[in-house]
Amino acid sequence: MINFLIMLFSGIGAIAILLASIGMLRMPDLYLRLSVTTKAATLGVGLILIGATLYFQNVGVTSRVLAIIFFITVTAPVSAQLIA
Repeated sequence: MINFLIMLFSGIGAIAILLASIGMLRMPDLYLRLSVTTKAATLGVGLILIGATLYFQNVGVTSRVLAIIFFITVTAPVSAQLIA
């Protein structure tokens, strides 16, 4: 069961990152490109890191992954806003 959850989170995360890259190619404007990549990449990286947490099941890894997810969630939209 845990292997299924790992594959599910990692697969959905990879699909979100793939959609972000497709959005980079399809969107006509710089601002729309920034919006698409920020939202989809943040979701994709977060889901992949949740899959990594389930895979390792270690307190040290879990705390680091949660810190990384928090850092990416806070800084990615702010940096995209500052670039725009």
